[in-house]
Amino acid sequence: MAEEIEILNLLDSPQYLREVSEWIWNQWSKNHGYTLEDVIYRTKHSLSKNSIPAMYIAVYQEEVIGVVSIWRNDLNSRQDLFPWMSTLFVKEKYRNKGVGKKLQAICINNSRKLGYKNLYLITDHENYYEKMGWKFLEKAPLGDGYYTRIYNYELEDNVGFNY
Repeated sequence: MAEEIEILNLLDSPQYLREVSEWIWNQWSKNHGYTLEDVIYRTKHSLSKNSIPAMYIAVYQEEVIGVVSIWRNDLNSRQDLFPWMSTLFVKEKYRNKGVGKKLQAICINNSRKLGYKNLYLITDHENYYEKMGWKFLEKAPLGDGYYTRIYNYELEDNVGFNY
């Protein structure tokens, strides 16, 4: 199945913009006071080619099944770190089939092509990203006693990311 999945720039496939925005809203934004319209607006303005920000989608048999982004920032308290891989999401029935790895690969390889030395991400997950070469950096406060985990992928040390 992984061979049949296409990774596309969302800029080239605007018909999927609303569905992808709904995933992002449901997963990360609606509990933080954002409306779906806020997320659709941000998604529209996070699309580009050969620069950052950019969003990529996984498509299988004309169905969008996953998304990932490269952003300038994903953690306000760490403006010194960039770029960030963000919004990695795969539809539940397609998880554990290599889709997430393919989406990570596009972010890693494109960030390297753009000349960046590191790529960062934040997550609550443990023991997922480590398997793919990400290194835990630190826990960062989010406020109200909550913390997130910051990870780093060293682009210079790794020749390429294979999925």
